[in-house]
Amino acid sequence: VSCWHSCNTPKLHHCSWPPLGPAGNTSYVLNLCFEKHSPCRRFEAGTVTNYNPPHDRVFIFENTTAWVEARWGDQVRRTPNHTLYLSKAVKLDPPPTGMPFSKTGGQLRVQVPQLQCHGLEQLPQHEARFWRVGDSGWTQVTCETVMVTGEDVSVTCALGVNGSFVVQLRHKYPHWSSYWSDWSSSISVPEEILRSPVLSHQLGKLGRDGQRVLRLSWQPVLKEQRNVIYKLDIHMLACDCAEPDEEEDPVVLGWDKTEHNLTLSGAEYEILLSAVNAAGPGPAQQLRVPAEQRADLSFKEISVAGGTVTAQWEAPVPGDAFCFEQQTPPGPPKQGECTQQEFPANSSHVLRGKGAPQTPRCPPGRDRGSKQSPGSSPGALRGPGCHRLAVHGWDAERGWATFALWHRYHSNDSLFVPINISSGDVAVVLQWTPSPRAACPGALAKYLICHGAEGDNVTYSEVNATASNYTLQNLQPGTTYRVGVSEVPEDSEGTCRAWWRFQTKALGPQGAVWRGNLKYLGILLGVPASAAIYHLTKKR
Repeated sequence: VSCWHSCNTPKLHHCSWPPLGPAGNTSYVLNLCFEKHSPCRRFEAGTVTNYNPPHDRVFIFENTTAWVEARWGDQVRRTPNHTLYLSKAVKLDPPPTGMPFSKTGGQLRVQVPQLQCHGLEQLPQHEARFWRVGDSGWTQVTCETVMVTGEDVSVTCALGVNGSFVVQLRHKYPHWSSYWSDWSSSISVPEEILRSPVLSHQLGKLGRDGQRVLRLSWQPVLKEQRNVIYKLDIHMLACDCAEPDEEEDPVVLGWDKTEHNLTLSGAEYEILLSAVNAAGPGPAQQLRVPAEQRADLSFKEISVAGGTVTAQWEAPVPGDAFCFEQQTPPGPPKQGECTQQEFPANSSHVLRGKGAPQTPRCPPGRDRGSKQSPGSSPGALRGPGCHRLAVHGWDAERGWATFALWHRYHSNDSLFVPINISSGDVAVVLQWTPSPRAACPGALAKYLICHGAEGDNVTYSEVNATASNYTLQNLQPGTTYRVGVSEVPEDSEGTCRAWWRFQTKALGPQGAVWRGNLKYLGILLGVPASAAIYHLTKKR
């Protein structure tokens, strides 16, 4: 026999038992004996196999022993004694349909609504059972509560299997006198996505409109594609501080989509592509889109004085926000100075360095409108190295676009390059470590090489900014020369001074013998030639 009440009806107990005799001819009596009160209570149930004892005739706050007697004809049968504590004898409703769930690594996670039961403060226990096509029966496992929020209980069940299957849940309060609920309706759990999409991409050049197109394509992650969607998260690394709400939402694509084009500015981006089904998201494929290095988008005016930059740019189109970023490649991207402020087309803006008025920041209360790193000053070139300045603007229709882009290598180092000289008799190889300016787009125009023998005029040669060696040819053996290599910045004509002295190798004995042999060979060839000329002259 079992006796219980539901969570919402603590005063209404339901007692039931299995049939003990012929249906319709068997009468039943429910007996309840209480630990601290007597006599026992007998309730005539008639021929049915359930009974609701009146609340005012039972004692719910003490142990109770229950059994049922059955009579038909001269036959008498009874159930075994069952001890319970009626106030804690709760049977919950089964977990509801539509519970959110996810599955990772054989672990099923379900969000179960938190129940409010009078007098029962403990969290309920949970069990799950699952069945796959081809299984002979259900497999039952115990679940654990891992997190409790205001309205939900997060439950994990270690299923230990992959593939698609159906699962059911039930729950009960941990008191010994409570009952398991009925099983929930079946939850269809699809196959877990275990790998990320194989992503290919093609990045276009930044146009005059300040935008470029990133073409993405990928392969399906599952054979059964129809329950899969693809999610693209686009993160503009330098200007996340001013990213509008519309940009923060991921792009969601249907199961039949395997390609997509994104319109980006010239800033650096992180793109994450993941496949998602009802079991949850699979691992994301990451793509780092580098910042545009060279673009025909210049500032209207830019000046550097004492390491401080004053920059003026023009917004070619109207917008709602702009971002000034200052990077030191190849270092990690730093947050730019962002301003949420409407601006018209062809409007001019000026940003000055430390100690001068700054661009207006966003209105009070809009925290993400203007942020910068502690200790930074927009427009100040902090430390030696490559500096990249860029301005991007945003509007709701076009998204982000780059308005201006500029690189400068800031350093007090000499432009003269230390070199290693490998000398021969008529040629010399010059080698040097590539300049850090060469890695700063547009900062280094070329290398200028000058050389000359002692007392002679200096000869100049040019090599491109990516070179790290050069060969001087047609030199005189055994001669002393001077040579120099200097960097030529983009905004300079460049100068070169022949600092380094070297001497070509003199010709050895073998060279002298070879020259003697040439002289002897000239004599041998000269005699027959002279005879031939004399013979022709005589014939005339």
